[in-house]
Amino acid sequence: MPRVAPALFLQFLAAGTALAAIAFAPPAEGEMLLVPLAGQSADSAAVWATRAGARIIGRGPLSGSLAVQGRTSRLIGLAASHATLIVAAPPIACGANR
Repeated sequence: MPRVAPALFLQFLAAGTALAAIAFAPPAEGEMLLVPLAGQSADSAAVWATRAGARIIGRGPLSGSLAVQGRTSRLIGLAASHATLIVAAPPIACGANR
């Protein structure tokens, strides 16, 4: 009897991972969330993000995170050098009432 359950589980895991990656992929331009991976403050991200042309929207829902509007291509290199992850900023998580 073939072992279908592990293969099916792996397919579901791969599909879930792909959907999460798509959901959190930052836009080429627009609102995004800068999430520090090494415990940096939002203030430090504000400095390099604004130098790269981003506009600060507000603090993000995670500790040290910052919601910004800008171009991912201008932020990606700086984010990597500052151990910061760039993800899509859903309005519900970043203060839809602003």
